[in-house]
Amino acid sequence: MRPLDVSPPRAGDLPADPRVRLREASATLEGVFLQQLFQAMRATIPEGSGAAPSEGEKMFTGMLDEQLSQVTAARSTRGIGEAIYQQLSRHLPPPEQG
Repeated sequence: MRPLDVSPPRAGDLPADPRVRLREASATLEGVFLQQLFQAMRATIPEGSGAAPSEGEKMFTGMLDEQLSQVTAARSTRGIGEAIYQQLSRHLPPPEQG
């Protein structure tokens, strides 16, 4: 499974099917939401009486949160991304019959 790419797409990279684009955008939005959620949850954990986390540890946990959020969003079938897709796909034209 490839991680979600959150960089802005180039014009030639966009799929022609608006449903595919909407599904990718919905999954990306869910990934961003989950990353913010993981960061907020991590911030609630009180730091122990030991040494403060190093810059390397902070960077690692940030990267871990980002990767976990992307994988979770890509595998989710009942998350916010799917709800957004279902809601917005109603406004798309019907798929072409080929």
